[in-house]
Amino acid sequence: MIESTIAVESTIAAVRAELQAAGVGAVSADRIVALVADALGALEAEVDARTRQIAEHRHYMEKIVDSLPLGLYVVDRDYRVQTWNRTRESGLQGVARDAALGRTIFEILHRQPAESIRREFDGVFASGEMQQFETESRATGDARAFRISKIPMRLTDGEVTHVITVGEDVTESKASQQRAAQAEKLAAIGQLAAGVMHEINNPLATIAACAESVTIQLTALADGGTAVPADCLAFLSYIDGEVHRCKGIIDSLLDFGRSRPATTAPIDLNDVIERAVFLLGHHDRVRRHRLHTDLDRSAGGAVIGNAERLIQVFIALVLNAADAVGTRQPPGTITLRTRRAADGTSMIAEVIDDGPGIPRAAQAKIFEPFYTTKPPGQGTGLGLAICYGIVTDHGGRMDVHSTVGAGSTFRLILPVSAA
Repeated sequence: MIESTIAVESTIAAVRAELQAAGVGAVSADRIVALVADALGALEAEVDARTRQIAEHRHYMEKIVDSLPLGLYVVDRDYRVQTWNRTRESGLQGVARDAALGRTIFEILHRQPAESIRREFDGVFASGEMQQFETESRATGDARAFRISKIPMRLTDGEVTHVITVGEDVTESKASQQRAAQAEKLAAIGQLAAGVMHEINNPLATIAACAESVTIQLTALADGGTAVPADCLAFLSYIDGEVHRCKGIIDSLLDFGRSRPATTAPIDLNDVIERAVFLLGHHDRVRRHRLHTDLDRSAGGAVIGNAERLIQVFIALVLNAADAVGTRQPPGTITLRTRRAADGTSMIAEVIDDGPGIPRAAQAKIFEPFYTTKPPGQGTGLGLAICYGIVTDHGGRMDVHSTVGAGSTFRLILPVSAA
């Protein structure tokens, strides 16, 4: 206490001497203390204001970093974490900020090899250049793609003092790129189909003409009393019908590629299914299974549509069901069922199989072009996509309900004809 008093008196004496030297008259000690106190008060107020300003600015910058939809953290040359934003705290692999700050990155990312992490940071510290790469994580169960950027940071004009690491989830972006690539493939298929149609139409026309000629000759022989096998005329009729259906399929592929509207009219959905079943009776893949129909005739099956295109849809769905059931013993069962919706505005048609079912992850992608669960060489991934496009063009909806081990149901919902 005595020492403090002596120090204060010495300070007052020094201030008095300076004031006298400056031409100021005798000044009391109390006055000097008051002047010094005022100066100190003003200085303290300025320091407080600057401190608050710095704290507010720091809080503002932290909020910016925390608001980024990116995982961001900063390490120094000792590999210790100096910044850790909120996004890095969330998720299954998130770490609380208080648990991360001040610790080495090797302690935080302990699931990754330490040497690999060290090489990544050392490369940025040494080169002073940003590094970027992509990685995949299954921490949430589904595969997620991330783009990792390591950015050099300098507190002075000298060497790199810190490395900023930014992690961005690019899963949706990559999916969008893949969809764009698929759209380009579809455009190419549309161009290819146009050329194929011109090339195939000629042999199809020849087949149709030959079938018609043979039919005329056999009919003439039968009229003249010559015995003609009854199946021959029926088979020729099948050939003629299938030739025209092939032309319709090619046109459908063109429609799929360039969205050309098809001719529609009121048609009986039950009749369409029966025609499809009749044609499927000649397919070996279907004949080895039990094919049943459960058609509700009392509901009235008139819908607005194109019969040939809908036949194509049901044939494709039944063939897919037959492939799903496989060659097991005993044979599987495939059922085609129709009914009118409860509100009376649409007809519902279902293709049901008792196959192995479709995994949930595949159900979300099954209608995407070029997606297939079949082995290479056994499927293009276009069948269901084309079916989905045809049903959509009819103003309807198509979905799938499946349970692994219990089979699948493909459901078509088509608006009924006002007539």
